[in-house]
Amino acid sequence: MEHSGATTSALIYFLVIGAVVYFRLLRPVRLRASRLWTGPLLLVFFTAFLVWESFEGHVSIPIIIGAVVLGFVLGFPLGLLRGKHTKVQPTGEPGVLIVQPAIIPLAIWGIAFVARFAVRYFLPHAGSSALASTDGLIAFALGSIVGARFVIAQRFRELGTA
Repeated sequence: MEHSGATTSALIYFLVIGAVVYFRLLRPVRLRASRLWTGPLLLVFFTAFLVWESFEGHVSIPIIIGAVVLGFVLGFPLGLLRGKHTKVQPTGEPGVLIVQPAIIPLAIWGIAFVARFAVRYFLPHAGSSALASTDGLIAFALGSIVGARFVIAQRFRELGTA
């Protein structure tokens, strides 16, 4: 079975950082309005790094961009729905809310990475569309996380804490 060192190192990065993120978000989080987008932005940068590290040169950039845009557009509404079910409570401090843990968006992100790794590891000669679709899976997961955070941002505004 062939596999690239880049794919293996991407899996190692994913496992280490993913474990830290999961354990961090298994408890309620006191979230300031000013830090609302810090977590999702870190996930976007981390994901971009992992995707870039395992970039396949024989997959055309327009196909990857199309898969990423489609994945994000399909994942965003799921995030909006998930965000509506996230419990958010005000605190006594202005600009601070308690956000209950939401493991489902991160589980989707983790499953997308495992699926991406599996396709690239076990099917290294898959067609360019199959490889690009794995990037679309990642974008779907990110879209769902951003969608959920968008709803939480609206709650900050409604509660007058933003």
